[in-house]
Amino acid sequence: MKSRLAVQALSNAVAARAAQGVDVAGCIVHSNRGSQFRARKYLAALRHHGLVGSMGQVGTSADNAAMESFFALL
Repeated sequence: MKSRLAVQALSNAVAARAAQGVDVAGCIVHSNRGSQFRARKYLAALRHHGLVGSMGQVGTSADNAAMESFFALL
């Protein structure tokens, strides 16, 4: 996965919240430790929007458990 996909997804999420009149500054964006989420472009996008990045620990399965459960229900 390229960083531009992660940056575009972040931008889309910020735009969707802005359309609802929600200020995202200060929100925490949690991700795994994928290289796209540590890329300079992604980190710059976080700073640009005033977001705070958060990453899970290596080998912690509980980080993704909620989303895995959600997608299993689809």
